[in-house]
Amino acid sequence: MYADDIKIYNTSNNQSILKSDLSAIGEWCSVWLLPLNVSKCSVLYIGKNNPQHSTYTIDNSELTKSEPLSDLGVFMTSCLSWSEHVQRVVKKSNSLVFLLSKVFAKSHFSVVSKFYRTYIRPILEFANSVWAPIFQKDVLLLESVQRKASRIPFGRTRPKYKDRLSMMQLPTLSDRRKRGDLIVTFQALKAPQSPIKHLFPLARNSRTRGHCLKLSKDKFQTTVRQHFIVNRIFDLWNSLPSDIVMCDSISSFKRKYDAYNV
Repeated sequence: MYADDIKIYNTSNNQSILKSDLSAIGEWCSVWLLPLNVSKCSVLYIGKNNPQHSTYTIDNSELTKSEPLSDLGVFMTSCLSWSEHVQRVVKKSNSLVFLLSKVFAKSHFSVVSKFYRTYIRPILEFANSVWAPIFQKDVLLLESVQRKASRIPFGRTRPKYKDRLSMMQLPTLSDRRKRGDLIVTFQALKAPQSPIKHLFPLARNSRTRGHCLKLSKDKFQTTVRQHFIVNRIFDLWNSLPSDIVMCDSISSFKRKYDAYNV
């Protein structure tokens, strides 16, 4: 059993419960002869006010603190800043952009665009509804990858970035993230048994114009919570026309939103 197969979490007020759960997992693994590799197990304390004096163990072996922690390819830190993750995906993507520049330097921009959309952009966008960048420096760093990729087919006499994107039929990554957040919101609110529907509370007794699925803004005391998906998509989602929000399918929603956003 690999260490990244299981994640256990709880609040700092429930440390005893967390320790009990770890003990139960250790016992279960012992009974079923599936010993954990404790050296690959670790603890991540989230929040600057989270006390770190408690010790967590499995089979009497103390778990070490680890940061950043990779969870399904997304790198998390104790302060929930996504800068570390952004730097990692940008580094990985830039290596592919370099390869792209060597192999397709003289190719038509449609070929470069297809390669970029297939192999590079998915790296920059994987799970970005979870880790959407908070700081402008991270937004620009992500966009810099697409800027580099869009220069490749034009050589030295290249058009401006906006014109290159238009020719290659590429929206900015920032616009793509907004669209992705809207799609996640639509699926959460319209799917019959959505497991994340509770994260998108609806406004009560809204008498304003517009659709009937307007979100209620989440309260926040930290920058991280301020940029949680419900808050960052609040204005855009609530301003959408009713005929887009009330679509019957995700494909219809995408088509109508793209036409609306032209």
